[in-house]
Amino acid sequence: MSASQSEANQLVADLIAELQHAIRARFPEAAFDQRVAQDGRVYLSVYTTATNDFDVQDLTSERIVDAFIRHDVKIHVFPRPVPVATLR
Repeated sequence: MSASQSEANQLVADLIAELQHAIRARFPEAAFDQRVAQDGRVYLSVYTTATNDFDVQDLTSERIVDAFIRHDVKIHVFPRPVPVATLR
């Protein structure tokens, strides 16, 4: 792995940590599942008790757009409900 590739990986890791921190500030119970596609896009599923998906999107959209414009990093956040089985 080249130095620039290592720096890019660290940037993505830092951005994901930042997004998770912002989400957990509002939804402390949030759980996350992430994957990276072959083209480098990051898919972050966010499991919360939010009743409106936009509650999660509002917390992340500005930073996601900024990451894309400044660093060409593509992060997609998908709000998901917490599975009922985990609430019992």
